[in-house]
Amino acid sequence: MLYPVIVFNLVFFVATVASGGFTLSNLLRLGAKYGPLIASGEWQRLLICIFLHGNVWHLFLNTYALFQLGRIVEGIYGYRKFFIAYVLSGLSGSFLSFLLNFRQVGVGASGAIFGLAGLLFAGGLKYRNTSLHRLGMSLLPFIFINLLIGFTVPAIDNAAHVGGLLAGMSLGWIIAPGFSVFSWRRWGERIAYGACVALVALSVASFFFPGVSRGVASLEDIIAFHNRVRDILVDIGQGVMPPEYLVKMLRPPDREAQKIKDLLVAFLEEGNGSRLAEIEEAFLRWRKSILRKYEGVVFESAP
Repeated sequence: MLYPVIVFNLVFFVATVASGGFTLSNLLRLGAKYGPLIASGEWQRLLICIFLHGNVWHLFLNTYALFQLGRIVEGIYGYRKFFIAYVLSGLSGSFLSFLLNFRQVGVGASGAIFGLAGLLFAGGLKYRNTSLHRLGMSLLPFIFINLLIGFTVPAIDNAAHVGGLLAGMSLGWIIAPGFSVFSWRRWGERIAYGACVALVALSVASFFFPGVSRGVASLEDIIAFHNRVRDILVDIGQGVMPPEYLVKMLRPPDREAQKIKDLLVAFLEEGNGSRLAEIEEAFLRWRKSILRKYEGVVFESAP
């Protein structure tokens, strides 16, 4: 599973470049970790963010570390346990970062990579007088130095590193390397592996597929829709009716925005002035939700 994971990271990297680059808005659109959006229901970001990277150098360093540690873990523990550790450590790192760095945008596989290091280190502590013990001890400088760098460089999300490391160390005490003679452990490993594969698939499918028909909205799309509707409502308030075709050209970034567009179209077609208050109320409600979701990214006070 090491190479499919690396390929998956590369696919997300190519998608990032092709869809607009490493801007904050584009990374958020593709599933970067961001507390207010996760709290609003976009739980998939906790997992998707571990496959995203902020630039070429970020991808190169993480891919190199993943390859070096991943092939060791996969060779000792097997591909199923490698993938279980990778997913659960990455998820744990994202969750701790969500709790401690709520308004910090985060991407990268480093939490999952720290989990692999923690898995080997804890496994070495558990199985003393083995080559795994010597290997685990040799990873102490890697763990210590990278945690120290994370604590001294503000841009690095060290909460994700610590969360991934703790999850990996916990797994190092729970799962044993190699093949188990107990059938219930083999079945448990297969079930956990299948659950992790299903969780990754569900996260990607539920985050991206509902937006296929309209395109997943970027922050620029949201702001553009907001500003255009705001201007239309100001014009209507001054007695200037906008052309119907301009309203129909609006590109709603989400379902609530689509309702606002539908109300505007109905207002122009019917000429029913009583709908105006409903439109304004829907717009302000949507605007308030956007400001809450992107708090810390969009700096504007709601009216």
